Amino acid sequence: MGAKNIRNEVRSRYKNRIKTNLLFLILIVIIIGTTLFLAIKPTTKNWTITSVPENKETLEGIDVSNHQGEIFWKDIDQNLVNFAFIKATEGITFVDKSFDKNWRKAKDAGFLVGAYHYFNINDDGEKQAKHYISIVPKEKNTLPPFIDIEEIGEEQAKLIVELREYAEILEDYYGVKPIFYVNRQTYELYIRDNFKDYLIWYAIYDNPPQIDNWSFWQFTDSGSVKGIEGPVDFNNFQGNKADIMLLTN
Repeated sequence: MGAKNIRNEVRSRYKNRIKTNLLFLILIVIIIGTTLFLAIKPTTKNWTITSVPENKETLEGIDVSNHQGEIFWKDIDQNLVNFAFIKATEGITFVDKSFDKNWRKAKDAGFLVGAYHYFNINDDGEKQAKHYISIVPKEKNTLPPFIDIEEIGEEQAKLIVELREYAEILEDYYGVKPIFYVNRQTYELYIRDNFKDYLIWYAIYDNPPQIDNWSFWQFTDSGSVKGIEGPVDFNNFQGNKADIMLLTN
């Protein structure tokens, strides 16, 4: 073989090697891009809600967290439990270890669900909102985010600012106004005069809430239902199926 032919063969092999490497690189880029897309795209699964009856004037539901242990969602009587609030996050780092399982299994069983965040008064509101968003999926036919505000702080004005920033970030992301979970003290101190256009989830165990704008009322922390071992919080929604579905995104 002459020198010229050898050079041509070397060039040909070099070009083929470059083409092979380029094709391999393109394939890697496609795989990475597809993986990232699937990881960040909103969930589009169509969940079938069977828990909310057509003919009830008010609805009852539960709120749960890891404290309830293993929950057998398919064993829960949907004539008694029409919706469920599931703890997702707290502060800027805490994630309820049962959230993902409870969220998926409750929806698979046909429950209308919403996720809640325990607001830490010592943490930044924006960071707490981003933490919640990183954990709770954006899915159709779910209740709005719930902000659990139970603690009393010394800097009232600052906390109101942090709560508003948190609420506005969630509303912008999920497309619905979040709902405030309050007790007597937190409602009077932070919510009543500052968040008048927000719905309220009120916790009080002796009498119904003595306010006009409550939507959910947590009336006991010692409820009992098949599928959950031990006590569980029960809540009443002031409305029927049409009313509660108007709250969903």
